[in-house]
Amino acid sequence: MNTLEKSVQQLAGALDALEARLDDRMTDLAARTETIGAAKIRAQTAKTQASAAAEDLSDAIRELKSLIASGARG
Repeated sequence: MNTLEKSVQQLAGALDALEARLDDRMTDLAARTETIGAAKIRAQTAKTQASAAAEDLSDAIRELKSLIASGARG
């Protein structure tokens, strides 16, 4: 095999290795994207639940103040 053929084979091998590394990297990035998406959904859900809890707490405080005020009057 002459030098040119060896060089072409080495180049082909290097390109195959590069393609494999790129495929691995793309797989890793896709997994990270899915993880980030899931985290964003969980964060939004937590925010919604915290907002609802804050509203419930605010209602309870208002009711308690009303009860205290009516007890003080009565």
